[in-house]
Amino acid sequence: PSTGRGNVSQSGNYKLTQFILGGSDLSQISSGTLALTDTAYAIDLTFGDSSIIDSGSYVATDSGTFSETSRLNGVQLTGTYTNVNNLLTVTATEQGIPVTQAWQKQ
Repeated sequence: PSTGRGNVSQSGNYKLTQFILGGSDLSQISSGTLALTDTAYAIDLTFGDSSIIDSGSYVATDSGTFSETSRLNGVQLTGTYTNVNNLLTVTATEQGIPVTQAWQKQ
């Protein structure tokens, strides 16, 4: 598959609207914020009794793929995204588990 051209900036501040983890919709027990610059991200996500606070760098391509690298643990994640009407939807697989998050630009 084509990797596309990067970097397509998704900069802005976003609020979590949907969180699906391994096929289970956790949206009702989840909240979060995502801040993006042209090349960096910071996420604060809570779901149930768990939370993720992370930051790092990302590249989003014009073909709808992205990669991010955590500044905290060096883990690299790749996946796909769409951004329609300021709703950023991200799909990836983390440790073998499919994850979908939807973020509304504020």
